[in-house]
Amino acid sequence: MEKVIFFYSVFLIALCAAAVSPAGILYLRTKKKQYLYLILLFTCYLTELTELHYIVFVGLPTGLISPGDLSHISYPALRIGISAAILLLDLLLLFWITGRRWKNIYGLSILPMLGICIYLVFQPQTDLVVWLFYSVRQFYRLGYCAWFGICLFQEQEPERKKEMGRYTLPIFGIFLLNLCILLEDSLVISHIDSFLSDIPYISERNFSENILWMFLCIYSAGRCISEIYKEPDVPERQEEPIAEPEGEFFPVRQEPREGMQAFIEKYRLTPREAEILGCMADYKSAAEICGELYISMGTVKTHTHNIYAKVNVNSKNELIRELNGYLNQ
Repeated sequence: MEKVIFFYSVFLIALCAAAVSPAGILYLRTKKKQYLYLILLFTCYLTELTELHYIVFVGLPTGLISPGDLSHISYPALRIGISAAILLLDLLLLFWITGRRWKNIYGLSILPMLGICIYLVFQPQTDLVVWLFYSVRQFYRLGYCAWFGICLFQEQEPERKKEMGRYTLPIFGIFLLNLCILLEDSLVISHIDSFLSDIPYISERNFSENILWMFLCIYSAGRCISEIYKEPDVPERQEEPIAEPEGEFFPVRQEPREGMQAFIEKYRLTPREAEILGCMADYKSAAEICGELYISMGTVKTHTHNIYAKVNVNSKNELIRELNGYLNQ
């Protein structure tokens, strides 16, 4: 049994390390922050797995844990720090998926988790204390999944809603697996922990969490590899006559200037977003864009926000700087 657990833990470590590689290739190629977040996320889990593997099969040095602490937690400070980093990276990736703009103050939402875990580490070890320590991360993730569902329901932009819809199934899977983790923790800690006390359990007595991470590693690696070998789709231009009845005015679609088409295709901008990008490239204000394209100010702001999210910039100056790299080629 010990050999099975040993090779099982080595497999998890190897799988997690393999998931870092395609994300690293994409980050070096595109410099997009979401791939850096993936690298850091799997590096955190890799650190956690390696530490557990060392503790189970090598041993814990004496004197690291004082009496009364959670004796089965090898390095409480390291474990809490990794959990906080994982939750923060999860949140950053969720903001990228939903197209919401990140503000540093949102990172403070991790502080309650830190406070709870630090408090529990120094409490007498009881079933409830152990369960709470391991469950805080899962409660946060359940909240993240619920927030994604709310954002998807409230999204009005069809293109963004379609893009978010691609992540509905994996996030629903994450939601179900986190429920399984909570259930397994509850059963193991309260009922069958005594029967497993002599078994080296690399998964911290929680098989569901390893299933979750295997799912994330395989899904992320698959998406990254598909992006690496994906050839950009070049849509065929079709000239359509525009009817101009008397007494009515219709916005005329602007054809992308030379060099801008590659930018539009790379970031998968919609036709309307491409029009607004062209106006922004001419340094037109939001009011001027409204008048030229016959759309409302709210529509301009929505499309501008979506463009920023796709290009991964936070201001018009950053967007123009990124665009100029294509126009000057």
